[in-house]
Amino acid sequence: MITMKNVTKRFDGTGAAAVDSLDLEIPDGLIVALVGPSGCGKTTTLRMINRLIEPTSGTILVSGQDIHSTDAVQLRRRIGYVIQQVGLFPHMTIAQNIASVPRLLGWDDKRIAARNRELMQLVGLDEAMLERYPRQLSGGQRQRVGVARALAADPPVLLMDEPFGAIDPIARTRLQNEFKQILKRVKKTVVMVTHDIDEAVRLGDRIAIMRDGKIVQYDTPDTILSRPADSFVENFVGADRALKRLSLFSAESVMTPGSADAAWPRLAAETDLRDVLSLIVAAKTDGAAVTDASGNVVGSVSRDRILAV
Repeated sequence: MITMKNVTKRFDGTGAAAVDSLDLEIPDGLIVALVGPSGCGKTTTLRMINRLIEPTSGTILVSGQDIHSTDAVQLRRRIGYVIQQVGLFPHMTIAQNIASVPRLLGWDDKRIAARNRELMQLVGLDEAMLERYPRQLSGGQRQRVGVARALAADPPVLLMDEPFGAIDPIARTRLQNEFKQILKRVKKTVVMVTHDIDEAVRLGDRIAIMRDGKIVQYDTPDTILSRPADSFVENFVGADRALKRLSLFSAESVMTPGSADAAWPRLAAETDLRDVLSLIVAAKTDGAAVTDASGNVVGSVSRDRILAV
């Protein structure tokens, strides 16, 4: 879906390249997180995909087409874009914000209204909010609207620049989980910039760790956490990388089917093993009971089983 070949970006008046001879292949339908310290080139890389920043040299292909073979404005209308501060137009209602790109593409009012209702349901907001203005919504609600607006014209590619960075920690984790569920229903190729390795592990199918304008390691979260390429990656992902890796597995995926000790705490089947271990430690038990959507116990996860994973 997205191919970057030998892409370099040098800004006037600077020495080293912001992005240096970068090669990156992003398969169709995957979420790729660009991660790294400040100044590593991750945001510049993202913005070159929709030509908000023009590369100095190299080739960028989206769906096999060179991005410089089409008008930049037309290109951006086919690529959804979500930024940290949302960027909603304050003088427009939520309905008008979401409809901004479809309106530019010439959609009629009936089609736009139907799409607005569909997207509000998708991002978990009440349709009554369509007539409100951004100032009347919470930060988390505005971020959901930002996602809805980016998806409005059903673009195949979605770019996200620190999309949850301005949200408080509790709401951020909830939005991340909800966003992942949304992407299961609407398959998109997503490129996301984040400084948070936990967010990258939680959302990314692939993670590209950058340093000084280059990609140091590009692989699955599991591989990066279990086999970091060098000491820089090892230090960047943190000393608790074994715990981070537990978040890649759900209780359901490793549980022993059947009954469980009545004294063990209960948790939902989709709970990740990092949270399972935390609950077990807090409860001072040897395991936890796994329940289905109806609250019935369907299995158990022991402390030894988590250590084996």
